[in-house]
Amino acid sequence: MNPNKADNYIPAVIKTSLDLPPLWGRLAFLSPGEAELVSHFELPAGKVVALTFELGRAPFEDIRARINKALRDRDGYYNYSLVFLDPAQSELLKSAIAEAAPR
Repeated sequence: MNPNKADNYIPAVIKTSLDLPPLWGRLAFLSPGEAELVSHFELPAGKVVALTFELGRAPFEDIRARINKALRDRDGYYNYSLVFLDPAQSELLKSAIAEAAPR
């Protein structure tokens, strides 16, 4: 997983269940198929979450992802390796990432 770099984070809301309040975290890496998420909240590997965040001017809501790997760093934050589950959502991310890329 990538080391934490505060200037590259994308704030994200993490929904784990309809009946629980949302959590927060930051995306440290984002691609159309996967992401790395940093959060102070502990979640198990294998858990499916829904992420809400903004990329450039594009808002993304309830992007479904499965936690592949969960590691805790020395500062007490959890680093999650995620894989996105919905191909249509991944295509939208692909377009937004290309649009947000520096030229």
